[in-house]
Amino acid sequence: MASLTHLKKRLGGIRSINQITAAMELVAATKMRKAQEVALSTRPYAWSALELLGNIVRSLEAHKPEEVMKSPLLAKREMKKTAVLVVTSDKGLVGSFNSSVLRRLEKFLKQRKNGNLDDLLFVAVGQKGADFIKKKGGTLVKTFTNYGDIVNLGEVEELSSLLVEGYLRREWDSAIVFSANFVSALRQEAVMRELLPMDFQKLRQIVQEVIPETGRYSDLKSKILGNGNGRPENYLIEPSPRGALERLLPHLFTVQIYHVMLEANASEHSARRVAMKNASDNAGELITALTLRYNRSRQELITKELTEITSTVAALNPTGK
Repeated sequence: MASLTHLKKRLGGIRSINQITAAMELVAATKMRKAQEVALSTRPYAWSALELLGNIVRSLEAHKPEEVMKSPLLAKREMKKTAVLVVTSDKGLVGSFNSSVLRRLEKFLKQRKNGNLDDLLFVAVGQKGADFIKKKGGTLVKTFTNYGDIVNLGEVEELSSLLVEGYLRREWDSAIVFSANFVSALRQEAVMRELLPMDFQKLRQIVQEVIPETGRYSDLKSKILGNGNGRPENYLIEPSPRGALERLLPHLFTVQIYHVMLEANASEHSARRVAMKNASDNAGELITALTLRYNRSRQELITKELTEITSTVAALNPTGK
């Protein structure tokens, strides 16, 4: 049986771990709520920008359809190189958050012919994703770290500009992203989305997914999205629809990246919260079991000492006087 000193040290260590995991759970829960609130506070703006883009595109399609395809961010071209954005965390202790995203990426890589990565250029957000790409032998263009607590649009402009400028310089002909989609506090899904060339319907779907299906903010979907019928508004656009489109598309792409990052942030903090809660619960159960074991061992030791004392007294005084 383990000594009382050993059991006492183990109990002290587990109690310290329990305090740490409980504190990390509270911090992760606060950050998760903040990420949700930031995402939802920008929803009306993102939706209005999408509606404006849709009206401009439909106006051009109705009168000058060739002008739509002249926009480099909308025009499709032969796929020679693809930029792959991988969004993970910098650190661990996030449950299945990183592993689910990386499994989704690995499945995509295995589906390619002979596993050839020569036509893929990787951009990593988070050190875990960067390490995975290096292990696979992929070409890593750039790594972005400390993206776990993004709260404003300006913080993703460098990442957005990198993807857009590389696309315009024809360094790659398409861009996709592997990230986590926040569904609820207990559920996050690893998804693959196409970023470039831009597509209006796909943009609409991505922005819609920012609002969770269940929980505190789920009832905002009908309030914010409304029941738009998709009919173009009769706008007078200056200087021209084409000029407005060229100015709006890069900014809307940045908004798209921003929402992808907010989803990933909420998913990361939610996964960390669940992982830390499980760790705290397990530590609590272990503390209870070890405390019981410690008390039992201590009681056995006391009983043994009393028995030895009684036996010694009886041996020294056999007559019982």
